Amino acid sequence: MRHTSSTFDEAITIAAGTRGFATGRFDIVNDHPPLMEYLYGLPVYLTHPSFPPEAADGTPPDRYAYTAAFFARSGNDPEYMAVPARLIAVICAALLGLAVFLETHRVFGPHAALFAVILCAFLPDVLAHGGVAYNDLPLAFCCFCTLFAMDDVVREPSAGRAARAGVWVAISMGVKFSAVTLAPAAALLLGAEALARPGDRRWRKQVLRAVAIGELGAYLVAVAIYRGDYSLAEMVRGLGLTLKHATAGHDAAPAYLLGHTSPRGWWYFFPVAFVFKTPAALHLLMLAALLSTVHHRPAWLGGTTSWRQRLRSPLRAPVVGSVVFGGSLLASGLDIGFRYALPLLPLLCVLVGVGLGRLWPGLRPRARAGVVALCGWYVVSSLSYYPHFLAYLSEYWPWRDAGYRVLVDSSLDWGQGLLEVRTFMRKNGIPRVYLSYFGSVLPEAYGIDYVALPSFFELPRHGIPPGESPPSLAIISATNLAGVYLEGDPFASLREERPLAVLGHTMYVYPARREHPTSGSGPPDGPAAKTGSER
Repeated sequence: MRHTSSTFDEAITIAAGTRGFATGRFDIVNDHPPLMEYLYGLPVYLTHPSFPPEAADGTPPDRYAYTAAFFARSGNDPEYMAVPARLIAVICAALLGLAVFLETHRVFGPHAALFAVILCAFLPDVLAHGGVAYNDLPLAFCCFCTLFAMDDVVREPSAGRAARAGVWVAISMGVKFSAVTLAPAAALLLGAEALARPGDRRWRKQVLRAVAIGELGAYLVAVAIYRGDYSLAEMVRGLGLTLKHATAGHDAAPAYLLGHTSPRGWWYFFPVAFVFKTPAALHLLMLAALLSTVHHRPAWLGGTTSWRQRLRSPLRAPVVGSVVFGGSLLASGLDIGFRYALPLLPLLCVLVGVGLGRLWPGLRPRARAGVVALCGWYVVSSLSYYPHFLAYLSEYWPWRDAGYRVLVDSSLDWGQGLLEVRTFMRKNGIPRVYLSYFGSVLPEAYGIDYVALPSFFELPRHGIPPGESPPSLAIISATNLAGVYLEGDPFASLREERPLAVLGHTMYVYPARREHPTSGSGPPDGPAAKTGSER
């Protein structure tokens, strides 16, 4: 948590939320709900930071320019400000693990719960985003709780269960608009229960009443989240922007996978990313759980194979959630980060945990030792990247310092490497470097002196003082090295050279060249046009 610089969207969320409490206006990020701005901004606001000046007419500032000024030009310490916000992310990660354990234990017992929580807690992306103050991991937690709350009220409709489900729906939508995928999940859960209970008029009346109560509860909580906006106009606008961005593709911010780019992405992006972003041990455990499921199939359903009983399987919630979330990932054109798959991963952990829990009692000692060994391998594989969990790549790609050949952007290099750069410069007595950086916080905020190379955002041009020699080293972020977002791919030739060092698996150190360009940035449309509504 304290070993990485603030990531791309994390810095924007912190700055926007903190400003909101100072001004009473949460209006510089209009494509995300405000709930995480509240949660991350409040603890930073309570530290009494300084704020950049704003236009006198009240026009909202550009989010990127404001973030750069807030962190680098207002006298604030970016490391100090990140800590209280990231503590909220740590709490969300702990709550996710607790929810996975409790829900699994409630239905499937202690063995399944233990396996599920181990798998969830040590997912590389849970470890990574549990130390990042952004909305992806809180969304995974909220979607998990919402899904099980909706399944509970569908099975046994009541006013209390309906209100709980409605509250969770509103909270999920207050975290991130992609929670809209809960709607088809709710429809499938309701349809499955209706098919399993044909002619049950009493249940149908109870469900209709529960739906009304749930909708009312969701509406009231949403109004509270949007500060008393009964029309929810801000939410409707933001949801429209998100849906448009998720389906429009990447005309200016292309998808990247295994060295190739695409303006529209690939349907197989997330399955391939799953292979590289989760340990190989997990895949073997998934196979074991699948074999257990096939072997114990009648046991899942209370000793019957009736199709109606299958529709009421206790595994219904995680299965439906996995199908809906997985399907939305395959259909989405937003292939710029594996983090979008986070709501799916805890559900897979539950399914695998249940399979292993069913398998465990019948295993011989040697087989149990094998399962324990796989779990140990899984944990060690994830922790071996400490503290650089964002850069995790599985055993299928053993070249840790060449991860940009597989994935970039928030799947690998999200701007988290500036502290590594600073440490490297101080340790080696390097006063200044050429720098190409992929992130939203200006490097000088962390005390880094540099001469700007082409970057995603054009960095300020810091000249070389008279009488001093030019920098002898160039440091380049992995995403920029891959050339995904930079016009003309300026660092293409360096990809064929061995770097002098690789910092945190994402910052590449090369000898400086005279031909290194010293100005320019991303595509000609400018940063705001490239990023669209969500990175």
